[in-house]
Amino acid sequence: MSSERLRRLEPWLSEMVEDRQAAGFVTLVARRGKVVHHRATGMRGIGTNGPMPLNALFDVASMTKPITAVAALILFELGRITLGDAVSEHLPEFANRTVASESGAAVPAQREITVRHLFTHTSGVLDPRSRAEAYAFPTMDAYMKEFVRLPLRAEPGSKWIYGDSLDVLGYLVERVSGQQLDKFLQDRVLGPLGMTDTHYWPPAAKQGRRAVLVVNGADDPTRVSREPVEAGQRKTFIAGASGLHMTAADYWKFCQMLLDGGEFEGKRILGPRTVSLMAENHLERGTSFRPGLGFGLGVAVVTDRPKTNSPYSVGSYYWGGSQGTLFWIDPAEKLIGVLMVQTRPQGRIRLRERFAALVYSAIID
Repeated sequence: MSSERLRRLEPWLSEMVEDRQAAGFVTLVARRGKVVHHRATGMRGIGTNGPMPLNALFDVASMTKPITAVAALILFELGRITLGDAVSEHLPEFANRTVASESGAAVPAQREITVRHLFTHTSGVLDPRSRAEAYAFPTMDAYMKEFVRLPLRAEPGSKWIYGDSLDVLGYLVERVSGQQLDKFLQDRVLGPLGMTDTHYWPPAAKQGRRAVLVVNGADDPTRVSREPVEAGQRKTFIAGASGLHMTAADYWKFCQMLLDGGEFEGKRILGPRTVSLMAENHLERGTSFRPGLGFGLGVAVVTDRPKTNSPYSVGSYYWGGSQGTLFWIDPAEKLIGVLMVQTRPQGRIRLRERFAALVYSAIID
């Protein structure tokens, strides 16, 4: 990769900070197993003294989902679950579900929710409550007791609905493994990969490294737009769909493990055939996601490059978080990109698209 072209990232990121589009960033690019760019830009918050540290902790929000998916795939490799299993085989309370009809009446579902439906957001589950409202429950177990009473929004397998499928998948990991999700992840993923700066609830000693969430140009240091203060005090709500905080370097370790076929620095998390299965399009015929994209096991998958408005190669897979974070893995180019930022909304400045364009422009062979 061209070092000169990679340096184009620096003035662009600085401009975003100067224009107060974001307080600060940490960005990381790796190719062929080597980190070629890792930089912190700006401040921890709009009104916060102190520069953004390279080891800043970011709420990665929905970038928790692919990590939960890997946890479930570990159980898949152990023969504890299969993609075709009815979820009710493992979570009996999910049997005999109803679907909200156009009239608003709940009618019996014609199909069972399968484990594959959870991975691909085609289960039909959706909670109309906000993430902050979900965090008002003390535990995921308490939340699920209420959640399971909600009717499905569509027949399982019929429609891609971005909602709470990965929360259910994380809950399934807990019930099948007999461990709380955070403990399972620590034992099976985070610990082996050396992801020492990844936490659901960062300890007090690391609070000074947390990037401050910026909402509509103003700091939200207590994060009330995301979670009640009481939830941060309890530290007992552990979700599969969101909640992890980590550094850019830790997320790179996770990505590099996947790019290298399930292994990182001699520690194997998954087999290579399972990783390739994760990165294939699993949507049923007639079920669509976005133009040029399919959906794999917890990740979006590029199937038609020109239709995506992005430079990712066909076969690349990625996901992002609601605060603007992003990762992608491009097996064809052996390329990983990680963008860490804490700002909402970010759609109008198209941070993710610009970051990807700048990174791909630095590939010269």
